[in-house]
Amino acid sequence: MAKDFDPGKFQSYFEKVAETNVKAFEAQTRYFENLLRRNATLMSELTSSRISGLKEITTSPDLSTAIQCSSAVNRETQEKMQQLYEQNLAAWEELQGELKELYTIDNDIIDQMQSATRNLVNSARDKVKSMAPKKSSPAAKPTPKKAAPRKKTTT
Repeated sequence: MAKDFDPGKFQSYFEKVAETNVKAFEAQTRYFENLLRRNATLMSELTSSRISGLKEITTSPDLSTAIQCSSAVNRETQEKMQQLYEQNLAAWEELQGELKELYTIDNDIIDQMQSATRNLVNSARDKVKSMAPKKSSPAAKPTPKKAAPRKKTTT
């Protein structure tokens, strides 16, 4: 076995990768749960607001008041949707930052693993070479004789 090869380094690396994947999964789950919660809450609020607005429209004394009420509900809906968009965008950027931080490669561990792997491969190659039969020297090897040139025969 190679001198620098330490299976503990590999085990440590893979444990870190597994831990990182768990943390990433938790971050993504948290993001999507909050996204669904924010969206569902807003949709519920907008539904209530729309129902209240429709009730006000039906009790409006004239068309002008009904149009003003409908416009106010639409403006409120637009503002809340814009706020939701900004909240969702901020949460997305936060998730991206968290994932980038989690997946930052520990170059030191990677370098150690690559070095240990290279040393292990070189050691195995040297071992195989030492077990292979030795080639004989060119002086001890008989040289094949050249064939005599063929004579042309005519028929």
